[in-house]
Amino acid sequence: MAVVNAAITRLFDLYLTPFAWGGAWAGVAALALVTAVLAMLIFRYTSNQRAIRRIKDLIISHLLEVALYRDDLRVVLRAEGAILRDNLRYLACALVPLACMVIPVGLLLIQGELRYGHRPLEAGERAIVSVKLGPGGGGVDTAAISAPPGVTVETPPLRIPALREVDWRVRAEKAGVYDLRLTNAGSQFSKRIVVGEVSRDRISTHRLAAGGWRQLLHPGEPPLPAAAGIESIHVAYQPAELRLFGWRMAWLWPWLALSMIFGYALKGPLRVQI
Repeated sequence: MAVVNAAITRLFDLYLTPFAWGGAWAGVAALALVTAVLAMLIFRYTSNQRAIRRIKDLIISHLLEVALYRDDLRVVLRAEGAILRDNLRYLACALVPLACMVIPVGLLLIQGELRYGHRPLEAGERAIVSVKLGPGGGGVDTAAISAPPGVTVETPPLRIPALREVDWRVRAEKAGVYDLRLTNAGSQFSKRIVVGEVSRDRISTHRLAAGGWRQLLHPGEPPLPAAAGIESIHVAYQPAELRLFGWRMAWLWPWLALSMIFGYALKGPLRVQI
């Protein structure tokens, strides 16, 4: 899983680097373009395009029937029933393409969230760092943390034995990318923390232990070594927002809207019936 995560993340890094000049909006638009192209190609090659074209023609003919014979209740009801039936047939034709889109679109969402879902800490801002111990991680009294210059650990550890969790509050001092050093049961490991817009750096909220499907959801950092006895390290970054004419929104909404716009624009050139 670690190799797959690293390869996918590197691929997206190469694709999105040319769009870094435009900030988050350009990156989200680039992701939306890839989403639209993938969706159109998947729909074209996994659906029965001829059947979809025929069903769409039937729906249009029944709509015209309703408009032309609106004074004849029997004809109108029959046409509306046919429209409902044809819409169900259309949805059936779309099930296979939609199922095939789950994995590629899911990977796009994960990579988008890694880059545009959270913002870096600001100088002077505080955040909670949480360590979740695994079954072989010993007791909560063994975990400790240290921070390099640029980040300050403000509080002693809050140890929660019932949850096998240890929390600290840290304060960002100046812009940079830092490695928090954590020790547990004689093992040392790190968690990256980003302060300030030093670059369009990926914001990894979690670093997880190796193995398990959850690792696929957090590809920003290599998995923790098994000897660490740690399930996860979490830094509580704040959600990022995109601004448009005074509105603030999560990146998912522009991505969804742009994906639909690009998809409809591309369906003609790609000869896709949707």
